[in-house]
Amino acid sequence: MRRLFLTGAALSGLVLAPAAAGWTKLTPDSLQNIVDPGVLVLPNGTELIAYREPVAGTFKVIRGGSTATLVSGRPIVGDGVLAALPGGAIALTFSDDQGVVRFMSSDGGASWSGPAGTGSHDIGDVQAGAARPDGTMLFSQDGTGFVNVFQGGASAHNVFPHCCGYAESLAVDSTGLAQIAFWSNATGQTDFLYGTLDGSGALSGSLGNLGSGQTIPRDNRVPLVADSAGNTYVGFSQGYPTSTSFVVRTFRGGAVVHTVTLAKGSFSGADPLMALSTDGANRVWAVWTRQGAVWAARSRSGGAHFGAAVHVALPGSGYQLEAGARPDGSVDAVVNTGSNLQLQRLLPGLTVVGSRSSARVLDDGFPVVGATLKGGGKTLHSNGQGRASLVGLRPHAALSVSASGYTPAGFRVP
Repeated sequence: MRRLFLTGAALSGLVLAPAAAGWTKLTPDSLQNIVDPGVLVLPNGTELIAYREPVAGTFKVIRGGSTATLVSGRPIVGDGVLAALPGGAIALTFSDDQGVVRFMSSDGGASWSGPAGTGSHDIGDVQAGAARPDGTMLFSQDGTGFVNVFQGGASAHNVFPHCCGYAESLAVDSTGLAQIAFWSNATGQTDFLYGTLDGSGALSGSLGNLGSGQTIPRDNRVPLVADSAGNTYVGFSQGYPTSTSFVVRTFRGGAVVHTVTLAKGSFSGADPLMALSTDGANRVWAVWTRQGAVWAARSRSGGAHFGAAVHVALPGSGYQLEAGARPDGSVDAVVNTGSNLQLQRLLPGLTVVGSRSSARVLDDGFPVVGATLKGGGKTLHSNGQGRASLVGLRPHAALSVSASGYTPAGFRVP
């Protein structure tokens, strides 16, 4: 199904500061479940969350606990995307009743200029956006018989002239290679698809299948993100008539270098909703939904493997999911519950492995120094190799394991 837009009266609300634990409600109950927010975390930790209120005809940006209204009273507003440009500027691209418009900020989202028109007069959602190294903007829209990629706001290329492609994402890697990923239900191509774009934004070569054939219908985000080390990551699910796995695949220069299955087994409905985000240290977070919870795992190895997954119960239903990796190593999951947006901050998980004589505390295979292991009447600390001696502890003694910046874990002496 294509998304619909409704009109109505304006609503507004307060933004609460994120709690240390639990979900934080970001918006009033004025949203529809099709609203997909844009999330961008700046290098200094400032977080921007852009969203529309279809009934009110407004488009808003949350920044640092306050909400700015960029447009109001529009008969139609569509979803939009935030993109960081080289040099520090931020672009916000979304659609209204005139087509696609763009706002710009040069002060980290504190103020905005616009709207400026673009080359698209389509009123459908802006599904994806990215910036090339020279600052040239890319954005996309999809519909019956097209997935259009616009470059520089002027020229458009239909990279999928079939019915239909959905929920695409765009990413540009550190070499300047632009890429696209989306889900298709076109005859003979019911799968997640990935491809590279040339310098004009047109498809370069052919699209490749990510999965193994028929999958569940997918009109939620197919996440695609790039880091500054040359890696591009895409998330997708496999299985039919319900998903049976969530997979993250890593590309370099358009070629596959890693494929990691992060979850497998029982999913239901539209699960997994999927999100990916990278930070300035080239850590990538994968976030997904399963069995009434949001799950997350972080990779420090360029997607070769991931650390222990952590999870938290959803604050109700989940319809859209986005994520923002933070410079302190945590990640913010933003969920549309059907009427509002809510945020939960998640810390990476700890992996504890050991023998009868010692335990080792790891983060995606890297040692965690100074972790505290407590139990059996002892308090221990991991050394420079992440190792702690278990001498003097009884077999099967239960230990709690904690470290600053991590979700606690448990371990039982072998």
